[in-house]
Amino acid sequence: MKIVVIGSGTAGSNFALFMRKLDRKAEIIVIGKEPTMQYSPCALPHVISGTIEKPEDVIVFPNEFYEKQKIQLMLNTEVRAIDRERKAVITDKGEVPYDKLVLAVGSKAFVPPIKGVENEGVFTLKSLDDVRRIKAYIAERKPKKAVVIGAGLIGLEGAEAFAKLGMEVLVVELMDRLLPTMLDKDTAKLVQAEMEKHGVSFRFNEGVSEIIGSPVKAVKMGDEEVPADLVLVATGVRANVDLAKAAGLEVNRGIVVNEHLQTSDPDIYAIGDCAEVIDAVTGQRTLSQLGTSAVRMAKVAAEHIAGKNVAFRPVFNTAITELFGLEIGTFGITEDRAKREGIEIAVGKFKGSTKPEYYPGGKPITVKVIFRKSDRKLIGAQIVGGERVWGRIMTLSALAQKGAIVEDVVYLETAYAPPVSPTIDPISVAAEMALRRFR
Repeated sequence: MKIVVIGSGTAGSNFALFMRKLDRKAEIIVIGKEPTMQYSPCALPHVISGTIEKPEDVIVFPNEFYEKQKIQLMLNTEVRAIDRERKAVITDKGEVPYDKLVLAVGSKAFVPPIKGVENEGVFTLKSLDDVRRIKAYIAERKPKKAVVIGAGLIGLEGAEAFAKLGMEVLVVELMDRLLPTMLDKDTAKLVQAEMEKHGVSFRFNEGVSEIIGSPVKAVKMGDEEVPADLVLVATGVRANVDLAKAAGLEVNRGIVVNEHLQTSDPDIYAIGDCAEVIDAVTGQRTLSQLGTSAVRMAKVAAEHIAGKNVAFRPVFNTAITELFGLEIGTFGITEDRAKREGIEIAVGKFKGSTKPEYYPGGKPITVKVIFRKSDRKLIGAQIVGGERVWGRIMTLSALAQKGAIVEDVVYLETAYAPPVSPTIDPISVAAEMALRRFR
């Protein structure tokens, strides 16, 4: 069997490795635009700040590692078309036939049509080349003022990196809060307050209409010109669907796939940022543009091609980050989105400490849990705190994936030791607050 993968990022690289473990004889070819295989896009802001020393440090395995696994690499290669009738991929280096084709074509940074967005000193943050350009610009120009357009994960992590380098940072967001798809306004304010302590300022419900100067000197917001020596455009990403669309595959915001990650052509799979899967809360189609989702999709697609009857489960899009030492974890639906979707919910919220009150060193933590009233199921959570958010958001996400109801969280068996956690964990206390709304 000849399996061709288009895309050498997280999804494509992991698929190739999973497939090789499952089938030692299959011919596996990975075609990618970039010169290397998988690296971690999530680590890129930490390269800018200097926490990670060099851009090359985020490359997971050298190309030789894949070649030793007898995975053929066609890097620095552009795919121009897919011929489904002849089952061939047309590239700038010739045609590559396939028995099974995996589209791991990822996503691209969305750049809104702002006047001057092509000027020197304006960047996106999606690739190793982006990081290299930003670091070179900072070294040469030594910017003092940075403007970040967009308050999503990449925007905030970029803002943190610039602030750590001593820049004055302004984040501009069209919505009324930071992380608007992940947090409600009350939890977002906790993150905003912490970032403001570290010199990052925010302008909400506003947009940038023009970027002035090349190199950049200012951004225009309404009639106001705000000084800027560097601009980061972090207004989200868009799934790469053009290749699939031209091949006649079903496409919406992403490439439409079934539970096995097969496209409308059963011999072609789509995984990672480009694949449109199912939302666990609403049952609607959604994108799951997270590294963890990419790896799970890669595993499911490889196992299905190998003959296993496996399915990719609907997603809650569990995510976590850390900004200036503050951990933020989320999954599922927000209170704001539930209202828009017409889902009746019960919300529980608790503000407490990560350790018993009598034990020194506890850090503030806020837990917000969201349950659907119709079936009492846990459908979302937001946690903001100084430590151990990761374990708590993972626990709640795992419970939600298993269909837990409010009582399951209230009476959850948890671990206790004074240096680590309270006797009644904050997640159970928050669930108790929600349970009262069912009575």
